[in-house]
Amino acid sequence: MSANPLQERLDYYGLDHLPQATMTGVSRALKRQLDPALDEFYRVIAQRRELSAHFESPQQMARAKAMQAEHWTAVFRDGVDDRFFQRATRIGNVHARIGLEPKWYVGAYGLVLDELITAIIAPGWQRWLPWRRAKARQVATLVKIALLDIDLALSGYFHNSEERVRAIVSDKMGTALKQVSAGDLTTRIDGFPSEYQQVETDFNAAFTILCQTLGNLMAGMESMTSGATEIRSAADDLSRRTEEQAANLEETASAITAINASVQESAATSASARKTIAETTTRANDGAQIVTEAVGAMQQIESSSQEITSIIAVIESISFQTNLLALNAGVEAARAGEAGKGFAVVANEVRALAQRCADAADEVKALISASSVQVSRGVDLVGRSGDAFAAITRDVSALSGAIQTIATSAAAQAENLSQINAVVGELDRSTQQNAAMAEQCTAAATSLTREASLLNDALANFSVHQGSRSFDSAIDLRFNQAA
Repeated sequence: MSANPLQERLDYYGLDHLPQATMTGVSRALKRQLDPALDEFYRVIAQRRELSAHFESPQQMARAKAMQAEHWTAVFRDGVDDRFFQRATRIGNVHARIGLEPKWYVGAYGLVLDELITAIIAPGWQRWLPWRRAKARQVATLVKIALLDIDLALSGYFHNSEERVRAIVSDKMGTALKQVSAGDLTTRIDGFPSEYQQVETDFNAAFTILCQTLGNLMAGMESMTSGATEIRSAADDLSRRTEEQAANLEETASAITAINASVQESAATSASARKTIAETTTRANDGAQIVTEAVGAMQQIESSSQEITSIIAVIESISFQTNLLALNAGVEAARAGEAGKGFAVVANEVRALAQRCADAADEVKALISASSVQVSRGVDLVGRSGDAFAAITRDVSALSGAIQTIATSAAAQAENLSQINAVVGELDRSTQQNAAMAEQCTAAATSLTREASLLNDALANFSVHQGSRSFDSAIDLRFNQAA
């Protein structure tokens, strides 16, 4: 076979050494009749729906007509060269892409060649010669029948070829898919026709990747099962610890609630004691004030006693002077004799009265002295009482401050304990939720282990190449241990 497909065809068709005059003559005929021939051809196409459907608009049909005219004109102008081969190949590719069957393309040449053969055999006025027109119709009929024969032969060839290819593809693909359905992923396809070579390559590549993927998946099942078992064990342990923690937190919450109630009661008692101490402080302050006033009164009594003592001293002095005067009067009465007897009696009475006054003054003085001593003692006692009341007041004030501090601290502790109680309650609820989640995690881990076992059972139905290692037996053993 020739290395040049075009040259091979030229040799076979006898077109390798065409006279230039022949090409020129055909070229002149094309100039005269190609456009009318193509017009007639595209008119027929426009009337057939299966052909006109390949054109989106009249403009697209006009562009196709212009390109086809250029293709025909160029081959007879420039010769059958590589450019012609490339254009023809490109046209065939377009027909294959849009789904134009060869029968329409071959038939189109019959329509166009009918006009062109007439233009060559009966050009110009010769087309009116009956024998010329008959000759042209004969040649055109021969060409059309030859093209029809080619069309039918090609259709049979393509049909049989497609059937043969379809049978090969169907048989090999069916065998491969049957093996796959049986779980054998090691199956591969070979011997596909060249036009299906990409399908063969893609199929084999896809199942190679699938085998690798399933092999990796099988290899990962052991660690997955081990992880699921560890997760389930950890979840069980977590669930148990969470339940214990929940019970401890519940007891702690109860204890803190009791402590909170006790602290609340202590805070209330401290507040009551603070109120009582405040009242006691007020009373102590009132008592201290009264003692202070009593001390002042005692001091005034003492001062009055001293003044009375001074008055008594004056009375004693008067009594003494009166007694002296009475004594002098008695002496003078004695001197007067009988005439002075009455005066002597008066002098005696005055002296006796002065003596009684002196005696009474002595008694009053003695009483005042005793009273002064008692008043002084009373002043001292009252002063000491005042000092005691002042000390009591200070102690009560200090006690009130201490109780105030205790009450404030108790209130703060009560508030803190209330907050702690709320936090512990929230923590208890969270722990209960965590316990529920731990149970769910345990259930999920158990389900994961079960699903992994089911997945392993499903994978065990497939056969893949992974060296000499048997994944099925290794994974089955691991799952049996996990179960």
